Amino acid sequence: MTGRGFLLAALLLAAPAQAHRLDEYLQAATIAVAPGGVELHLRLTPGAEVADTVIAGIDRDGDGALSQAEWAEYATQVQRDLSLTADGQPLPLRLTAARFAEIGAVKAGEAMIELDFTADLPAANGPRILTFENRHRDGIAVYMVNAVMPRDPSVRILGQHRSPDQSSWRLDFTTEAPGN
Repeated sequence: MTGRGFLLAALLLAAPAQAHRLDEYLQAATIAVAPGGVELHLRLTPGAEVADTVIAGIDRDGDGALSQAEWAEYATQVQRDLSLTADGQPLPLRLTAARFAEIGAVKAGEAMIELDFTADLPAANGPRILTFENRHRDGIAVYMVNAVMPRDPSVRILGQHRSPDQSSWRLDFTTEAPGN
């Protein structure tokens, strides 16, 4: 390898990898369906250029520090901006876990906020439709959503359908009673 080639390779290896664009609020959802419920895992990653805007929406008292109460209110705000339905019926989401990053890491665009939700899924056999919508911070958000392979063999995914921006998603699936 020439000196110039070695230098170029060293620079490429030393450069930090960018997980997402700096001017967007990446919101990646994974959804797992089981016979009795749905699990939603949401990873929110503000880019460095929008991090101050996101933090300002969390820091209600404007003191530059994020309290547990402010984080809890933010999780509630995110929850209000989400909707989940099964076969046209709303499924109330319950927050089951929340992991918040240090404010400095969020400002640098190097950290994510993780929120886990569950919802009860009414029993039914045959073809089903699950829909999910995310309207959180739609002016700066970039959405991603995907189903997780079901662990229970009685649940079978038939197809996923997304809006172009992935803020709206539909899962076609079937459920079968044991022994059918």
